[in-house]
Amino acid sequence: MANYAIFDEKYYLSQYPWVKPAIDAGVIKSGEEHFEKYGQAGGLTKVSRYFDEATYLAGNPDIAALVRTPNNPNAPFATGLDHFIQYGYEEGRTRVSPEYDEAFYIANNRQLQPFIQNGTFKNGYQHFIQFGIKDGQFGTSFFETEYLQKNPDVRPFVESGALKTGREHYFNFGKNDPSRSATFIGSSGNDMIAGAGVGNTELIGVEVGYVANSNGFTIPGRNYESDGSNEFDTLTGGSGRDKFMLGDVLVGPGGKGYSSPTKLYIGPGFATIRNFTQGQDSIQLATSDILPSLDNFLIFPINNNRDLAIQTNGLSVSFPDGSSGISRFDTIAVIEGGGNLKLNLLPENRDNPPLGSRVNLPLLG
Repeated sequence: MANYAIFDEKYYLSQYPWVKPAIDAGVIKSGEEHFEKYGQAGGLTKVSRYFDEATYLAGNPDIAALVRTPNNPNAPFATGLDHFIQYGYEEGRTRVSPEYDEAFYIANNRQLQPFIQNGTFKNGYQHFIQFGIKDGQFGTSFFETEYLQKNPDVRPFVESGALKTGREHYFNFGKNDPSRSATFIGSSGNDMIAGAGVGNTELIGVEVGYVANSNGFTIPGRNYESDGSNEFDTLTGGSGRDKFMLGDVLVGPGGKGYSSPTKLYIGPGFATIRNFTQGQDSIQLATSDILPSLDNFLIFPINNNRDLAIQTNGLSVSFPDGSSGISRFDTIAVIEGGGNLKLNLLPENRDNPPLGSRVNLPLLG
């Protein structure tokens, strides 16, 4: 039985604007009616930001032979989308778009597991389509909401349908623009996060959400939803200036309203950092003090001086069980191939540290 849950009326009309006059004239009631009566059989496939015909056919090679082509005019399906609507959605196929990663979405929404197990949803994609999009959730490790917030010039193109998402803009245009920055995030489990782009990139292995300033009191920005405890994440740098996040301090507009430092990977678990470029990339930590300091950390070579370890050294922390105390000799990161590096405070933080600022600590040889 056909399922049209993925159909997005506004997006469909933005992709096929010639349908709107027929609606205005009363020939058809809606874009969805047009698609069901004519578009589906006619080979139209742009019905959702989160369905891509080429991705579906590439990810489901058993479908390709069933799609009509000039050399195969009698195949049973007009397009891959035609198959997906008739069978694929209910079959639980999730390789549907570069804008959606099933493993990431499930890891970031672990509360869905019981509902998938009892059959309420066949997979995370069905939840994402029905509820996640409306709730402002995103389907990949690319920090979509923050990118659109920081790049307001991109938002009109996404809203108009000229671009599917901010992620599409970044990978088609932004990653080649040194003035653009992007953040890639993980989940509360073990993640492998990689940077991309020639500008500034942040790599965060833990689960992060974005809080909008909707009530006048909430400070808009990041909300750390996991702290790295019991996580073993791998953060791989790209060609740009990568910042590997091992801690953070969330700051309000004008440097006001800052929260207490978020210290990641306290307790079991740590981040493995790869492709660290000396003199270009940086590590971000959160110390026990408002003013930046390296006193709370030990940095020393390991594995026959090949790699570099970062451990706590008298760092005031809140432990995963809710208690607080002092952390010592807890490994929070290992920098592969960094055995000859040393930790230094960035000049802007050392010479003029703003109140409540993030503590940016680069490793320099």
